[in-house]
Amino acid sequence: MKRFLSVFFLFCAVALFALAQADDYGSDVCLQYFMQNAVNGVPQILYSGITKTGLSMRSQPDRSSDPLGTLNAHATVQIFGFDQTWLYCWDENVGIYYLVRQTVDEITKVRSDAPAYGVIPNHYVATFSVDTALYAEPSKNSEKIFECTANSRISFWLIRDGWAVVPYRRLIGYVYLGDLTNLEPVAPSVDYAKPGDILSVFTTFYSVKDTELNIGRMENIRVGCSYINNVYQPGEEFNFNQIAGPYRRSRGYMPTPVLVDGDTTAGYGGGTCQVSTTLYNALLQLGSGINILWRRPHGPSGASYAPHGVDAAVGAQNLNLIFEDAFDFPIEIDSTATNGALCICIRKAASAS
Repeated sequence: MKRFLSVFFLFCAVALFALAQADDYGSDVCLQYFMQNAVNGVPQILYSGITKTGLSMRSQPDRSSDPLGTLNAHATVQIFGFDQTWLYCWDENVGIYYLVRQTVDEITKVRSDAPAYGVIPNHYVATFSVDTALYAEPSKNSEKIFECTANSRISFWLIRDGWAVVPYRRLIGYVYLGDLTNLEPVAPSVDYAKPGDILSVFTTFYSVKDTELNIGRMENIRVGCSYINNVYQPGEEFNFNQIAGPYRRSRGYMPTPVLVDGDTTAGYGGGTCQVSTTLYNALLQLGSGINILWRRPHGPSGASYAPHGVDAAVGAQNLNLIFEDAFDFPIEIDSTATNGALCICIRKAASAS
């Protein structure tokens, strides 16, 4: 516990120092994160992509902001960062400009040391101590974008001015730190981590409406989590459909809408794709320690409960999430789905004696 508290205060100090000069919130948090390695204001290019159509180079991460120029379809863009909705791009003549994530395709690394595209590492896990809310701004007078229930578990990027900065769907939300308990930091590195420590984590949010179909979806998310919660050995292949499926009533699943190729249809197991997507986002943060062997998105727009481009559909032969534990130690999947918050931790597990 003392070691965790030391890491916690270290993370707080680093986050506050790095972000102390920023006056705005939202996308600025992500921009500051990706500008840490900039040289004389020039960011480090991590990825390249191809535009799907002609686009305006926006001066701010806002569709109504002034254009700085235009891009033709199939143009190559240099990308140095992103948030839940926007790509942060660089042009020698224009400087920094912004494009909506789903308008750019074929995003690939241009540096071998670049992190996996699509998700910013979450550094903390905590539990709501009271019924509260996820706010659009770091103020309890701002808009409530999600009602949070006591005993639900979430993860978040960092702590700023007494607020947890939380990726929420394709937005950024804020939770008052005083409404959280059981704060646990993610281990700063795999080498530092001890058995039981969190290596990576991600949270997605789902509706808790009391309708027949949504009740089924909530139950399917819970059931899916129960099947994947386990320890996986080095070199072991994880196959989501084999472990969580088949998606039948006899396995505890209920009928509910299922998203296939962007269209909604009725079927058993609706909601399990949110489990696989949340898991995929946690896996992406582990880098070379995990080999993704098979993964497919839901369609061009992806699943709205995750950032664009980082969803993982399951439930059919060609829709599956398969990965291999490439670490020299076992990992444990620790997932919970409570009151609208689906949180998946990847923990370092103890090696067999």
